[in-house]
Amino acid sequence: MKIPALLVLLVLLCIIAPAGTAGIPAPETMPMAGAAPQTADSCIRNAQAAVSERNWTGVQVLTTEGLARYPENAELWCLQGYAMRKTGQYRRSVLLVSEGIRLDPRPVRYANRAYGYLALGNWSAALTDADAGIALNASYATNYGVKALALRGLGRNDEALAAADTALALEPGNAHYWHVKGIVLAAAGNCTGARQALERSLDLDPGYNLPYPDFAGAGDTIATLNTTCPQSLPAVTPVRSSPGATTAPTCMAGFFAVFGLRRLIRRTASCGITP
Repeated sequence: MKIPALLVLLVLLCIIAPAGTAGIPAPETMPMAGAAPQTADSCIRNAQAAVSERNWTGVQVLTTEGLARYPENAELWCLQGYAMRKTGQYRRSVLLVSEGIRLDPRPVRYANRAYGYLALGNWSAALTDADAGIALNASYATNYGVKALALRGLGRNDEALAAADTALALEPGNAHYWHVKGIVLAAAGNCTGARQALERSLDLDPGYNLPYPDFAGAGDTIATLNTTCPQSLPAVTPVRSSPGATTAPTCMAGFFAVFGLRRLIRRTASCGITP
């Protein structure tokens, strides 16, 4: 009995096809012959997209892949350092951003590293970086915000307030700089002024992207302020008001007793993205 040729062909196809297709990726994942490798710019764009989603693990993966191809790209170093800071790896962040600054110093990169120094409590290094960024571009507001926090850490409240005001003059609608001003005023004993600045920050953006995990939000700061500085207290002029003038010692003592001076400063301080 003769077997139809078509039937024989179908049987052969059933036997051969699995072996012939084993291990072949799906069409959409197959690499195209001669396809160009990903450019540095596309690596940066992808990492920045992950930053906008606050996907810090994604940023680290993408920048690691990019740096394997483009080790001299300053932006990739700084983006990776930025992601490290956002996940609390402050020392690693400082080292990575330092490499980016070595390759291409820019104001935003000095601010990026300075926030890492603030998180570590290294006020002098943060101040040095803020001043370096300002020297490159005196109109870039972020470095004034950093400078205010660094000066506050050094106990130089007058200068800290001036730096915060400069940042706000450049970007009056920035929630972070109002937050910074509230921190400085609270540390100087001006409870009413601090409360007003913190409330302004909350009105503008209660969920803005904080510089690092240990940085207390404006809501947390104002809650502590409301506990230690009742709203009935009058406003107190900052330290510069007059030689030898006191600055609400009761308010300050209560505020720092709850918050702790070091913790307050440490918790209240990119490459293209700040804070």
